[in-house]
Amino acid sequence: MNYDELAEKLIEAENESERTTLLGNVAGGDILELAYALKNTYYESWTNEPERVSKAAQALKSIVKTNPTEEIKALLSWVSGIALLTKGKLDSAIENLDKSAEIFQTINKEHDSAQTQVSKLYALALLGKYEEAVECGKNALTIFDKYSDELAAGKVEMNLSNIASRREFHHEAERYCLSAQKRFLKAGESSWLTMAENGLANTYAELNDFRRAAKFYALALHHAQETKMFVTEAEIEASIGKLALFRGKYDEALNCLEKSRQKYETLQMPHQTAIATLEIADIYLELNLTNEAFLIYEKVTDKFHKLKLQGEEARARASFGKVAAVLNQTVTARREFKKAARLYVLEKNKVGAASVKLNESKLELDLQNYQKALDLAREAQTLLDRTENFRHLLTARWLQAETRRYLGENGEAQKLFNQIYADSIKQEQPNTAQSAQISLGNLAVDEKDFRRAEKHFKRAIRMIETLRAPLAAEEFRMAFLSNKLKPYQNLAKIYLTENKLEKALTIIEKARARSLAESLEKDISEVQPNKKNEKSAKVLENLREELNWFYSRLNRADDSERKSLQAETRQREKQIADVMRQIASTDEAKTANQHSFDFKNLQKHLGESKALIEFVDFDGVLSAFVITGKKIHYAADLAREDEIAVLLESLQFQFDAMRYGGVNLSRHLGELKKRANFYLQKLFGKLFEPLAKLTADKNLIIVPVGALNYVPFHALFDGKNYLIESREIAHAPSATVWSFLASKPVKKPENALLIGFADERIPFVDSEIETLSGIFVNSKKITGEKATFKSFLRNASQFDVLHLACHGQFRPENPLFSSLHLADGWVTVRDICSQNLKAEIVTLSACETGLNKIFAGDEILGLARGFLSAGAKSLILSLWTVNDETAVDLMKLFYQQLQTGETASKALQIAQCNLIERGFHPYLWSPFVLIGK
Repeated sequence: MNYDELAEKLIEAENESERTTLLGNVAGGDILELAYALKNTYYESWTNEPERVSKAAQALKSIVKTNPTEEIKALLSWVSGIALLTKGKLDSAIENLDKSAEIFQTINKEHDSAQTQVSKLYALALLGKYEEAVECGKNALTIFDKYSDELAAGKVEMNLSNIASRREFHHEAERYCLSAQKRFLKAGESSWLTMAENGLANTYAELNDFRRAAKFYALALHHAQETKMFVTEAEIEASIGKLALFRGKYDEALNCLEKSRQKYETLQMPHQTAIATLEIADIYLELNLTNEAFLIYEKVTDKFHKLKLQGEEARARASFGKVAAVLNQTVTARREFKKAARLYVLEKNKVGAASVKLNESKLELDLQNYQKALDLAREAQTLLDRTENFRHLLTARWLQAETRRYLGENGEAQKLFNQIYADSIKQEQPNTAQSAQISLGNLAVDEKDFRRAEKHFKRAIRMIETLRAPLAAEEFRMAFLSNKLKPYQNLAKIYLTENKLEKALTIIEKARARSLAESLEKDISEVQPNKKNEKSAKVLENLREELNWFYSRLNRADDSERKSLQAETRQREKQIADVMRQIASTDEAKTANQHSFDFKNLQKHLGESKALIEFVDFDGVLSAFVITGKKIHYAADLAREDEIAVLLESLQFQFDAMRYGGVNLSRHLGELKKRANFYLQKLFGKLFEPLAKLTADKNLIIVPVGALNYVPFHALFDGKNYLIESREIAHAPSATVWSFLASKPVKKPENALLIGFADERIPFVDSEIETLSGIFVNSKKITGEKATFKSFLRNASQFDVLHLACHGQFRPENPLFSSLHLADGWVTVRDICSQNLKAEIVTLSACETGLNKIFAGDEILGLARGFLSAGAKSLILSLWTVNDETAVDLMKLFYQQLQTGETASKALQIAQCNLIERGFHPYLWSPFVLIGK
């Protein structure tokens, strides 16, 4: 009888009846051999098909029903224990494995009894029961040596190595691993040799011997793929991801850890999936995707607690506290640090306990509790001095040096920072090296040694750029730079102090709307998932369809169901964002487009007729560069940003009176206009009057900063006239972005796609589309129920002008889901970014389409970003709710001028001035702004 073939049939059987039939022909003497054949399945399956282990356990249950011998019961408990282990049910797994060992002992099968304990070691380690695990492992080793079982002894040593590593005893882990490697070589066991190679790689990674670690990971991964050890492959990929994270290679870390997580999820291994998800959250935290990291930590801490994975729970809580501190949730941070510290005490893990103290020290440093921060960093170093963890030790030393700097001990701090930098370079720790350089630069500024400060800040910036460069996904690049702007700003301040204006502007542009600038030259293939991500792309497509359904329901929902529908839409939006992030993590690496700022090229595009005003915000104080074709000026200390915010709030109040009062206010229009002009004049005095002579009578390109993104510069009032009456005005997120758009060939728009979707709130949309269609010789109208996103997709890339008249919604809490409302749902920023447009002009004749969330580094997040990323050269957008009738009037004038050959900025100027001459309130004519050429 071929026991292996019959065992395979039993595993493939779909139900108890099939298994009973198969077992009916097995003779009594053969049944034990068959049971052992089923047991052997777990050796072959748990590293590539863990579900087969569960099926093997079901087959053994069927055998026990008719042949309940003690030996077969022992085999059933053994395989059941392994099946439970793969599903993360650790306590139950240990219970089954102990039951098996006890039965084998009773029937005098000492060797088999010891074999069951090999897997038990893994479960005990995950549960943090290290002493019990070590004792269990050493007892098993004695028996295996007695029977000269090199393979089983090597497995035990691998588990003991893992335990030593979890306790941060890495040299001890190395000794066990090397011994196991020799045993596997002697036994000719390739699968476990692969695991030994992975174990050695993990150990060398923890010892900061990265080159040796990388060598062993490459070997292990090759062997795992060759032998189709899917579980081990996932484990190795996760380890490679961690190593990449240690070295600041974030693109590689994201790629490996996401692939590992997906494999564990496919293999239905919840505890390993949770661990891989924890590692991904760690990268998100490093990349400053703090909200995303927060949500993951919040979820996995509970998951680890339920799975009783004490060590992983401790790590997750320490990181949860860290991200809470970044988000200024101090109470949550302190609570999680306390829980993590308690768990690490139970684990007897000094490195873990030290890591919590380091996080607490950083929190106290940020809260300006310098002495407390210093004391905590010293306590951490005391623990770390007796361990082998170089990374945490460097962090402890940097925290001490930084607190000494704040305490005024500059000489000692400088000496420490220099040593930390040298050691960080040696240990391949770019983040600590970069932090040391920034701190040294700050010290030099304090001492007015600007040349030394310049050297340190430039070095820090080079490191930041090196770390950022491989991150191809725009979201990752943008987030990574968000908390690393200080060295750019500090270097710019030095150049301004020395009147090196061109250098100052260049360094500011290097960090301004940087990711948007890089996205402008993207190839359409960059927004399409590669073939490896087809499954994720399908999930994304299904989620988008679901989201559209919920969006459409929201449009007609009553108050009773609105709340539940909003919850459903938020859930789908989060899922879409998660899947897109997963796709970005595993897509083939693409080097980001490198947009270097060219000052001379900017001046060339400005020529004789234009001036660019680029506002900057240093510590809440607004200043501005003024650049013309021949000169650059700098006007310092124009106003405080909070002053401008107050004026904007007052102006908005005046505009809201027009918005809600409508025709009923016609008798008071003169007074309302006067009040609005009062605040527009105040803004003029703060933001433009000091720059007026520098700009002469030139047309303006405004590059705003922070709250200035909401200032209607074209409506600023000098007491007699609005600024738009004397010059054309355009806006841009940065000088680099404007220069790029200005470099594109000028083409007269020849055709137009006009899409309108009306409802009771904007009833004039269809007439607007009808009116505008008569202006263009070649136009296509799409209105009513035909005005769908699908029709937009089919047509948009073929037209020079895109005009969309519909409702718009700005989502400050989730700006990439800001949207335009069409007949079949809401078109989001994410949807728009994925398009490939050739449009000269895109006009969004809708409410608040020009609003953006201003992310760190003046990255704009809103509909403007979507259309610029998709390829539009110029945009017409609104800063507030537009008046439907006035919008039709203004758009008609705008497009008529455009058809005569005028530029977009000139056409908009003429249209707005026409309404000014007719006495319109600025609320009615000034919501529309031009972004771009």
